[in-house]
Amino acid sequence: MSLFDHIGFTARDIRRSLSFYESCMPELGLEVIAQSSRGFFISGGERAPVPFLWIHGRDGESGSNKPAVGKPGDRLHLMFTAGSREAVEAFYRAAVTAGGADNGTPAYQGPEEMGYYAALVFDPDGNTLEAGFRERKR
Repeated sequence: MSLFDHIGFTARDIRRSLSFYESCMPELGLEVIAQSSRGFFISGGERAPVPFLWIHGRDGESGSNKPAVGKPGDRLHLMFTAGSREAVEAFYRAAVTAGGADNGTPAYQGPEEMGYYAALVFDPDGNTLEAGFRERKR
């Protein structure tokens, strides 16, 4: 059983968010699996369609020009499991190229001997996205 069925959060501009997520999620084996004017769903691989992300406009709207409340990082933090260090780096490059903001370049987090390699970015709405790879200890 999975810990979550789905996680949903709002976006100020659905079109901008859709473009961002379509650009960086494939690096982690994830993709947009459905969309409408109100939002879109992301899942992937053998896990599809559950669990999934549901990204939608405020109150069902297709988007809003209202600024997000708080500052980047004060919102949602999602950590995605990457299959390798290279996937972490590819995700980071794709996310920044697609308009995400750096929040931690690809590197070992904590002591290197713990083997956790990750990168963090802010999406267009200030949510923190982390891609991490845990190396197996020898």
